[in-house]
Amino acid sequence: MAEPGKTEMKSLVRPGYGEGDRKEALSAQVEGEEEARQLEITVQERKYTDREKQQLLDNAVRELETTLPGENTSLDEVRSDLNFPVSMEDGAVKVSWVTIPYGIIGEDGRIIQAEEEEGTLVNIQAVLTCGGREETYESYARVFPPVLSEKEQLYQSLQKEAERSDADGSHEETMKLPEQVDGKGVTWSRDSENPFPALLALTLIAAVCVYLEMDSMVHKRAEFRKNQLMLDYPDLMWKMTMLLGAGLSIKGVFTRISEEYQKQRGSDRKRMRYVYEEVTCACYEMQSGISESQAYERFGKRCQLPEYIRLGSVLSQNLKKGSRGLTCLLEQEAESSLSDRKNHARKIGEQAGTKLLLPMVLMLGIVLVILMVPAFLSF
Repeated sequence: MAEPGKTEMKSLVRPGYGEGDRKEALSAQVEGEEEARQLEITVQERKYTDREKQQLLDNAVRELETTLPGENTSLDEVRSDLNFPVSMEDGAVKVSWVTIPYGIIGEDGRIIQAEEEEGTLVNIQAVLTCGGREETYESYARVFPPVLSEKEQLYQSLQKEAERSDADGSHEETMKLPEQVDGKGVTWSRDSENPFPALLALTLIAAVCVYLEMDSMVHKRAEFRKNQLMLDYPDLMWKMTMLLGAGLSIKGVFTRISEEYQKQRGSDRKRMRYVYEEVTCACYEMQSGISESQAYERFGKRCQLPEYIRLGSVLSQNLKKGSRGLTCLLEQEAESSLSDRKNHARKIGEQAGTKLLLPMVLMLGIVLVILMVPAFLSF
């Protein structure tokens, strides 16, 4: 009696012809044993009997007799490819082909060479195999050159004339091309290469290179701007602290710093400092009617660094609450920013040292070559 959830089996369905072997996982309970054992049983595909094999081979031979000529009317006049199947009877029969002489008809039935006008007699042999049983089929075909149109014959003659000219002048530096074929003049030419694909490819490559270069320049300028803002932050803090201590308002401090920067910039056009450019921009915004609070916050956001964003927020809040204690707060910020500036300058120096590593390695390689090449040449 089978256990609950299991189906007792007496036999297994065998796979059909050509389906391949199948593995079955079964549970076997032996009388007298307490536990069942899992076993994997291999069920082979169904095999043909000798009678069935012979019947399949006979059917394949009869089919070959009708399908072998292909598009030709008969094997007595073959001018197009023959039909050489590799399997028949739904894959049960395998077929291999041999043609004698070799080189006239290929193993796939394609005509390779046929130049004799009276035809070439070719022996065709097919070995049919079914489950280890073999049957040989043999036939003969007379292969003729294909029927060519007038134009095809003309160019075939031209091809032969060119081959003959090449063979006759093989000892010369140049090959003379035929000037006539069948009484007709021939003009030879060579297709010039179309430069458009190469130009298109070069244009695309140049466009990509320009884009990458411009993108690299933008990133370099952004990195340079960030480093300059970091280095100028302590200087801005000390200036604001001193001017606020002198009694100026926050707006007056921004205006004074902007005026001094514009005077210095007027004498040296190349000396641009991004932080003072943003201070000047904030002054222009306040002159155009934007509130001081909003101008300071916009100043911090344009600088895009946490220190400046915090400064803009502090200036905006103190403008609303009053500037008491602002000078002391800016002094503390200036002192802490000095240590940050030192750390940032040290980081920039380390990056510069890393960039110089590759040139140093190249110089070392050049020195080794200069020292070792004369030593090798002296041996």
